[in-house]
Amino acid sequence: MHTLVMIVHVLLVVILVGPAMLLPWVGERALRAGDGEAVHAAGRRTMAFNALVAVAGGFGVLATVTSDEYSFSDPWLIIATTLYVIALGNGALVIPAVLARIGKDLQDAQGRLDGETLEQHRGRLLALAGLNLVFYTAVIILMVWRP
Repeated sequence: MHTLVMIVHVLLVVILVGPAMLLPWVGERALRAGDGEAVHAAGRRTMAFNALVAVAGGFGVLATVTSDEYSFSDPWLIIATTLYVIALGNGALVIPAVLARIGKDLQDAQGRLDGETLEQHRGRLLALAGLNLVFYTAVIILMVWRP
């Protein structure tokens, strides 16, 4: 049973975490192009993929519960779980909200934002997306390394 759960967990992580980490950059590209609808779409996809990453996390919890070797008291698993929850919240709630606001601003301005507003939106989006990339990368490293 444990082996099957681990296979499903790793498969879901491989399929879902990559797009969850990279979709905000699609939104940034759409922001630079002035396409408000594409920014909205990137936000919806970012939220969807991060929500699906929660399913992968559920299988991770199940894998830990069925494991004879690891438990939730292992320090590396506590750190990885904490970072995962932060990344999940940032990716499923914060980044999509920022993308929705940017998309609305772009649509209200007919795709033309002044330079300062554009750079503020870009900076905020890239900072949040960069944090998610760092958090998910740290989780992946901890899950593979298991110090």
